[in-house]
Amino acid sequence: MTNKLTTLILLAVISLLLVACNSGSDDVASLRTTGDTQAVEPAVDAADILRDDEAAMMAYTQCMRDQGIELLDPVVDADGNVQKPELAEGFEASKEKWAAADAACGELIERVTFGKKRVDMSETVDQWVALATCLREEGLDVDDPTAETLEFWLTDLKTTIDWNDPDIVQAYESCSGTSLGGNSGKGK
Repeated sequence: MTNKLTTLILLAVISLLLVACNSGSDDVASLRTTGDTQAVEPAVDAADILRDDEAAMMAYTQCMRDQGIELLDPVVDADGNVQKPELAEGFEASKEKWAAADAACGELIERVTFGKKRVDMSETVDQWVALATCLREEGLDVDDPTAETLEFWLTDLKTTIDWNDPDIVQAYESCSGTSLGGNSGKGK
């Protein structure tokens, strides 16, 4: 009698699994066949994705902090989109330090989808590349920015150039078409 009971229980469990796997519900795990093995594929919903993205961003943020980059905690906006964390107020990092930290931590957010529409930065980047090209022609050692490095490129431009040098100020004003006011020899 024990064998018959065990067989009946086993058949009932198999029947329930087959019914669950063939159901149209998104809340039930499904069996997926890969070669000779079967793997259970859990149902995924938007809340799970948000939790995964948020956890990945928190792991990335902590990793960047461990690398010496001070970031604020990531934020989930009103639409449920996980946003990239911002630099802590007053913290500045060179593009080399940022790049090294991101190389160590970037893999953590490779699968994160950011729901916010990306702004087309190509025109803005093109303008800054044109400025960088002109500044190089004027004798300054300036790299070209990219959409990914533009923020750090601008910080480097502000902090690494000797803005008290009238030749540099003149080159910048000539290339940018803007006057820097009191630092410029033009207005005096």
